[in-house]
Formats: sequence, structure tokens, C-alpha cells
Amino acid sequence: MNEKATYSLNILVGIFFFIFYITIVNAILNQDILSFPFVILTIYFFISIFTLTPVSTELGEKTKDWNPIIASYSMIVAYLISPIWVLIKSFKN
Repeated sequence: MNEKATYSLNILVGIFFFIFYITIVNAILNQDILSFPFVILTIYFFISIFTLTPVSTELGEKTKDWNPIIASYSMIVAYLISPIWVLIKSFKN
């Protein structure tokens, strides 16, 4: 798969996870995503949409030989930790 298709697919997955977060907060928790405690998570998960691509590529390479069940959750983990991962990598370089 070429780089542009991978980037587009990661953006779509990130948007899906973001919509899933909004659905959980609005429908299940009955809270507004722009109220105080949730606005921080909303900003964090919005940033995760764009930082998912480099992290998912690196995490996918590291987990490709692991148990299939663990490797299948690597995209969710990549979405959750991608802003922190990119921040740490940028400070190391």
C-alpha cells in the first residue's frame, strides 16, 4: 500500500475513533464534549487523529509477530498514545 493510501486510511480510522468518543460522551454519559473535564479529552483525541499515522506505522511494525489478538488492538493503543508518543519523539530528536 502506498504512503498516501496509508495516511488516508489512518485519518479515517482516527475520525472513526473520534466519533466513537463523541458518541460515548453524548449518549452514554449524557455530557457535552465541550464541558470542562471533557474538553481536554476532546482536544487530545482531536490531535490523535493527525498523530496516528506515524505511530500506527511504527507500532504495527513492532507488533506484527505478536499474538493476533494483541496485534489487532494495536491501532486502538496507537490512537490513545499517539500525541504523547509524537511529543516524546520530537523532544528526543
